[in-house]
Amino acid sequence: MGSGQQKHIESDRMLKAITDQSSEGITVADTEGNYVFVNPAFCKMSGYSKDELLGMTVFDIKAPEQDHRSFERTKTTEEGLTVEVLLQRKDGSTYHSEVVGKNIDIDGKALVLGIVRDISQEVKTGQKIRTLSQAVEQSPVSVMIIATNGSIKYVNQAFETTSGYPLSEVEGKKFFSLMPDHAKKDTYAALFEALEKEHSWEGEVQIRKKNGETFWEYGHISPVKDEYGKVIHYLAVKEDISTRKAQEEKIFHQAHFDSLTDLPNRLLSLDRLTHIIGEAQRQNNKVALLFVDLDDFKKVNDSLGHDMGDEVLMVAAERLSEVLRTGDTVGRLGGDEFILILGGLDDEKSAQKTAERILEQFRSSFDIEGRKLMLTASIGIALFPHDGATPTDLLRNADSAMYHAKSLGRNAYSFYTEEMNQQVARRLQLEEQIHGALDRNEFSLAYQPQVDVQTDKIIGAEALLRWNNQTLGQVPPDEFIPIAEETGLIIPIGQFVLHQALSQASKWQKQYQADFRMAVNLSPRQFRDPDLISQVERIIQDHQVARHTLEFEITEGVLMNNQQFVKDALRAL
Repeated sequence: MGSGQQKHIESDRMLKAITDQSSEGITVADTEGNYVFVNPAFCKMSGYSKDELLGMTVFDIKAPEQDHRSFERTKTTEEGLTVEVLLQRKDGSTYHSEVVGKNIDIDGKALVLGIVRDISQEVKTGQKIRTLSQAVEQSPVSVMIIATNGSIKYVNQAFETTSGYPLSEVEGKKFFSLMPDHAKKDTYAALFEALEKEHSWEGEVQIRKKNGETFWEYGHISPVKDEYGKVIHYLAVKEDISTRKAQEEKIFHQAHFDSLTDLPNRLLSLDRLTHIIGEAQRQNNKVALLFVDLDDFKKVNDSLGHDMGDEVLMVAAERLSEVLRTGDTVGRLGGDEFILILGGLDDEKSAQKTAERILEQFRSSFDIEGRKLMLTASIGIALFPHDGATPTDLLRNADSAMYHAKSLGRNAYSFYTEEMNQQVARRLQLEEQIHGALDRNEFSLAYQPQVDVQTDKIIGAEALLRWNNQTLGQVPPDEFIPIAEETGLIIPIGQFVLHQALSQASKWQKQYQADFRMAVNLSPRQFRDPDLISQVERIIQDHQVARHTLEFEITEGVLMNNQQFVKDALRAL
């Protein structure tokens, strides 16, 4: 055997080894499509044995829905034609394949060479990618792909719709450039730290729209890694939560701000007071709490109506806000009660000046609905830490000081003292015990004689109300009468006094003289009782007392009151 023949044999062996070990299918068919050669990889791919395939044509292994035009085109090309063909295995299943076909000539015979690669997995993966891509594009939430350097690589349609930015305008921009200017790095420190450590992060972020508006998103940002564990980009999935945030802010505002004046309410005011006290402790300075109550505000509501009263409160809130320094707080506790919180004070002089400015603000009339109303304020001042260490202590003591200011004649301010607190505690006891005092028979009358100075004869008496309580003992009238007037209890108490006094007058008139006089005090509050005159008439009738022997003692305040119901009552008496 010559060397040439030997080389030819070795070449055939090498070719066979290559085709046998190839991972891709290799086929050779004649121009009619009959297989004349198949390698093991193609046999494995198709499920047929070599002998079976050599008795078949290229058309036999194509799926029924696959046409045959690709083979016809392959017969006429010598450069190679790559086509995707759907083939059918022996078990009937189909698979996608990529076939590179080429017309070849072996020993003058025209043949078709085919290199077949199973691409089913690639097609499946491609389909998944397309499905995923469609899902991402049609997703109602924003999706963003961010490079490791923070630049934007991709945004979906939802982001474009929400932000107003098309992909072309944000691609390549830094992700953080879309945040508002006030969203500094420390605002999102946890986000920056997570990305630097290649960790996931989720939370709320604020994004600036193309038109300059801002909106809130809840985002989840995760690193995407390759097969070697290296981060290749970040995936951000974000949901627009602007509506939810707006609702939360609305609920927060309703819970912490007064609905009428839009000032901080009691809850928020005391929370701010707690914060300012903490600052004062660290800075070693003082805090002043001013308790402001509008004098005789109830008369506005009673005589002009609650709508007018609300207007007055809103104007009062504006005037109080005008005296504040930066960082101070004015809040509404309820009704006509307000508080001012002044922090960072060195002494009480600033609080005193603020109180004086408040009184000055109230010296001008309240011009509401064409009417000019004059309204004053009483102010109580408590200082931290001297007058209390907690918000509750300061509020209670400032309230005490405010009542002391009212006792000074109103339209005044007063600093808190311990004596005031004792007075308030006493007042609370009186208010508690006076309720039910009539039912417990704790009231009685004493009589002060009226004497004719010429004859030294007793001609009458003045009925004086006394209260002896089991808890408080003997309570002076100057303590309990004002409370009875403010609580409205003076009306039933007044009826009790009139009954007792006229009952006793009737006895003395029968026993001593028919003209014996009885004097009874009438409270200004009783004049507001529409049943006053009818009650007086009924009680006089019950005890058969001569009308001319009954005297009523009234204060000058009743005479100065210009209201019509007072005039009517005085005429009737």
